[in-house]
Amino acid sequence: MMSFNALIVVALVYVTILFAVAFWAERRAAQGRARFLQSHWVYTLSISIYCTAWTFYGAVGYAARSGLEFVTIYLGPTLVMVGWWWILRRLVRIGRAQRITSIADLISSRFGKSTQLGVIVTLISVVAGTPYIALQLQSVTLSFAIFAQVEGVVWQESDFNSTALWVAIGLAVFTILFGTRNLDANERHDGIVIAIAVEAVVKLLALVSVGVFVVWGIAGGPGQMIAKIEASDIVLWGGESSRWISLIFLSGAAFLCLPRMYQVLVVENVDERHLHLASWAFPLYLFMMSLFVVPIAVIGLELLPAGSNPDLFVLTVPLSQGQGGLAVFSFLGGLSSATSMVIVATIALSTMVSNHIVVPLWLRLQGDGQAMISGDVRSVILIARRVTIGAILALGFFYYRLSGGGTALAAIGLVSFTGAVQILPAMLGGIFWRGATRVGAAVGLLTGLVVWLWTLF
Repeated sequence: MMSFNALIVVALVYVTILFAVAFWAERRAAQGRARFLQSHWVYTLSISIYCTAWTFYGAVGYAARSGLEFVTIYLGPTLVMVGWWWILRRLVRIGRAQRITSIADLISSRFGKSTQLGVIVTLISVVAGTPYIALQLQSVTLSFAIFAQVEGVVWQESDFNSTALWVAIGLAVFTILFGTRNLDANERHDGIVIAIAVEAVVKLLALVSVGVFVVWGIAGGPGQMIAKIEASDIVLWGGESSRWISLIFLSGAAFLCLPRMYQVLVVENVDERHLHLASWAFPLYLFMMSLFVVPIAVIGLELLPAGSNPDLFVLTVPLSQGQGGLAVFSFLGGLSSATSMVIVATIALSTMVSNHIVVPLWLRLQGDGQAMISGDVRSVILIARRVTIGAILALGFFYYRLSGGGTALAAIGLVSFTGAVQILPAMLGGIFWRGATRVGAAVGLLTGLVVWLWTLF
């Protein structure tokens, strides 16, 4: 069994490889040789940042608690990609025609370049994204704790907090290095995108590997696995149909409204034809990510002691069977799921904060003409984004501390999703309804924010 210190080394080596991949991609892009980096497959794999630690860890826990209800997480984006991909095409076309760089920029531009709407959308996105970043920090911290527990070390609260803090610092450093190295007029980040594509492959292979081990290595094959599922205490089809419809709508709407998804779907899109492949390849990716969720949940409930955290079955089931190597591979998959989301989310949010809050305030204080002549805007934007990245990760860390590190990852994810979709009416109104007004959009956004803060946040 791999020691905890060895696990730290493996994690650092993996992160170093990602650094190298991102640096190589940046070099290729700077040399004008980025054709492969901008391929259909790389674009499709980059969309996998939708599959965060919530998907990698939390889906199994969700299945253990609520049966097949976890598939609603996947059905919403699948319906968007298959049934309503034309909405994405419209977003891509608008983004390219108007050089839109964020979801706040989209809504602001569709309502007469409204500064106020840009600020409101930015604030909603930051507040709604905070619980989701906390979820990623929590998942990585819990996975480290599992490996420490194997060596007989039971972590205290201070251990969890210090680990979460170091993870946040590491993610901030990576994001600042490759997300704010230079300013691109289109806000594209070739290094980040290729690193995310690599992580997409790692997390898919890791989850499928655990699933194959569970079905064929423990259960004895698909037939025996089906029998175990039928005999388990999990109620596969529990819940009301209205809840399913609500959750499918919520996940589909979040897929369109999350700043990180807008970043990869629209901003990083260099060719509209990418959507043709992604419209079927990404749903296939989601299907593969969900294929073994129920088997892992059933075997975990059968093998592990009562009270074990089902969110961590992807790790604890292999460890319980002495499969240390598989558990480490699974750990890397979970690490990939968490880090890719945090990196792109903080880049997208820092872009929104700098463009819609910091720079307008700075220009107002300096005087537009003097600021543009002095050429200081560029440095202000870079500094603002770097500070914002650190601040957003700090907010995620503090939310993690204040929330007490709740064990149900899916619940935190739903809170964040619900906050993000408050943007949907303004987005669709700005795209499809000529009668939509700036005041109406502002009132709708603020009302949704207040209700969400009061009832869920």
